[in-house]
Amino acid sequence: MRDAIRPKRRLGFLCSRLVLWLAASACSNHTEPSLANVHEPFIALERDFQGFEAWDRVDLADRPEQGNAHVAGETHEYINSAPLQGSKAFPVGTIFVKTVENQKKSDIFAMVKRGGGFNASGATGWEWFGLRKRGDGSVGIVWRGVNAPDGETYGGDPLGGCNGCHGAAAKNDRVHAYSLAHR
Repeated sequence: MRDAIRPKRRLGFLCSRLVLWLAASACSNHTEPSLANVHEPFIALERDFQGFEAWDRVDLADRPEQGNAHVAGETHEYINSAPLQGSKAFPVGTIFVKTVENQKKSDIFAMVKRGGGFNASGATGWEWFGLRKRGDGSVGIVWRGVNAPDGETYGGDPLGGCNGCHGAAAKNDRVHAYSLAHR
């Protein structure tokens, strides 16, 4: 008789533990990850750019060729997380990806709010990236830094490269297209 009671007690014990765990989970203060939890400096890795095409997208007008930097073509801008309404700057961890496509070529560039005083003599806090789609659809980093290296699209750009265009003229925390007023 005692052997028949043990499985029932064990099952009852497990059920009560499950109910307690579910109740604790429902009452917990669990929040989704946000850029508010990102610590400075934020060092972007390839994994941070994967799936960018599913982020919020802004369709920009077809652009004419811009110096040595951007080819002419259909242009889209993606952001990983919109800032909170009333923000005066984009938080550390913000990632913008810009794609420009035409019949000849496709370019993918990114700017990441790295923080920590990075790029102090340029667009303070921002790091620039050249990206490329791989055959499997993933995104790889071609170059990164305070400007493109010589030999890359922005390298040796007479307009001053990334920092030249995203300097003082870009009053929206060094971002041209995405407005903080959107949110």
